[in-house]
Amino acid sequence: MYFFLVEMELSTDELLESIGSFGRYQILLNVFCNLAYMFWWGIPVMVMVFIASDPGWKCKNNATCPFTETMRLGDDNFSYRCDIPRNDWEFGNDFTSVVTEVETWILCELCQVFSIP
Repeated sequence: MYFFLVEMELSTDELLESIGSFGRYQILLNVFCNLAYMFWWGIPVMVMVFIASDPGWKCKNNATCPFTETMRLGDDNFSYRCDIPRNDWEFGNDFTSVVTEVETWILCELCQVFSIP
C-alpha cells in the first residue's frame, strides 16, 4: 500500500474553519491565561502593601524625643525619627515587616528621595 502525501496550502481562514471557531475551549483557555497573567503580576504588587508596611514608632528617651504616644504613618511628626538617634526611639509592637528589619538611615533616605512623609 502506498500512501501519497499531498501538500495542501491552507489560508488562515481555511485553517480556522477546519479546526473550529472560537468555542468553549478557546474561551476557557483565554480566561485561564488571563487569570494566570493577573496573578503573576498582580499578587506581588499587592503583597507589597503588607510586607513593606511601616509600623508606628515611639520614644525611648524623653530627653531627645518629646512625644509620649506612638507615632503612626500619616501623623504630622512621623518623620521626626529621622532627626534623632536610632537608640532614642523604637518601633511599636503593632506588627513586624521588612521595614523593621532594615536600617533606619535607609528608611530616612528613601523618605526624602520619594518625598514620603
